Amino acid sequence: MRKVPLSKKQKRAEKIKKTLIHVGIWLLGLLIVIALGVFAVRGFGIKTVIIDQSMNPTLQNEDVVLLNKLSNKIGSPKRMDVVAVRIGASENSPTYVRRIIGLPGETVQIKDGKVYIDDTELELTFNDAAIENAGVAEKGETLGDNEYFVLCDDYNNNRDDSRLDSIGTIDSDQILGKVWLIRSPLSRLGLVH
Repeated sequence: MRKVPLSKKQKRAEKIKKTLIHVGIWLLGLLIVIALGVFAVRGFGIKTVIIDQSMNPTLQNEDVVLLNKLSNKIGSPKRMDVVAVRIGASENSPTYVRRIIGLPGETVQIKDGKVYIDDTELELTFNDAAIENAGVAEKGETLGDNEYFVLCDDYNNNRDDSRLDSIGTIDSDQILGKVWLIRSPLSRLGLVH
């Protein structure tokens, strides 16, 4: 069978149809890229600025860090995660960056300069100095179902953590997200451990 040649009008209609398909695919791709960008910024691009020395040497004063807000929605915070926490109920309450050392249901005790979780010594790899002030954890602090015990990395020079009565244990809804990246200064760019 022989193919019947298309008329000029049919060729033009075919060309317009192909062009519309290409433009539609391009627009769909553009929408997907925009949606992924919004998702990434909303979930992983929330920035905060470190305003003290409490997390030295992991984080330093004036480091700009990015938070992963989705980490709490996907799973629970883990021991040794560095997190941003809001102390207080209002949006204007101070935000601190601290390290989680105690998880829900555990008993945290600081004695003889060391941290114990359920009577087992916890190795603190971020700071090997003995803890000089146990605060409320001296006798042991048992955490509730949604409570976490947070500690400064520079715990002997700073006490704005769960050792203070005024801060205490952190409820899961006070955790704003996991700190995952130092964005600036560029000389310190890298992942947070």
